Amino acid sequence: MELSGNKLSKITLTVSLLFFGMSCTTLAQQPVSERIITINMSASEMLPADLIIFNVNINAEGKTPQEAYKLHQERESLLASVLKDLDIKEENIDYEPVRMNRRQINGNRYNTENPEYITATNQSVSITFEDFSMYEKIQLTLIENGFDSFNGQFSSSKIAEGKEKALISAIEAAKERAELIAKTSGVDIGPVSNINYSDHYIGLPQKTSSSMEMMSAARDASMMDFSQTVEVRASVSISYFIE
Repeated sequence: MELSGNKLSKITLTVSLLFFGMSCTTLAQQPVSERIITINMSASEMLPADLIIFNVNINAEGKTPQEAYKLHQERESLLASVLKDLDIKEENIDYEPVRMNRRQINGNRYNTENPEYITATNQSVSITFEDFSMYEKIQLTLIENGFDSFNGQFSSSKIAEGKEKALISAIEAAKERAELIAKTSGVDIGPVSNINYSDHYIGLPQKTSSSMEMMSAARDASMMDFSQTVEVRASVSISYFIE
């Protein structure tokens, strides 16, 4: 999928001006090293949604751990066969180890007379693919084979690049904001005192400006015909000395 139009990016900001160890009336009397301005800034990049991450939960229950685990292995083997039939590559499959737990199913844990227990298993499997037409096929195949716990979400092959661009934008915007505040206040910005940053990926898709143009009039048109984007965001908190 391709995006058209202007660069899809946005910047949000929160500015906090902190003069540690002083009040507004005694600002000029404080040592320069104690005068600090802190800027909190966030920036984001909108990326083309060219991947789907499909998550499947393998669950099984049994009266004994052995019974539950045997059933789990059967379902795990079935899922592996389905993925091979769909030609999903090994590098596009991620999974967690099997988890098992036992719980009492009659009365409560304080009931010591003939307690009955059940063992449950759970395992998460994630499949990544770029062929959106495979999404419906995977769901139907899983349902036909007894799986009932799965979901999908959009992602992008450009997540790393998007995080870096968002971080650069946030840092540049924070510096510009600090310089503007300092200039307006009649002081100068000095070197950086402290930097904290974080980045994260927001998986909720958003429509691009060209989405409506991509909708096909064919009878097999679907929501997958609409171009989507995903958002990555970086946040920084930068403290500057005031000279």
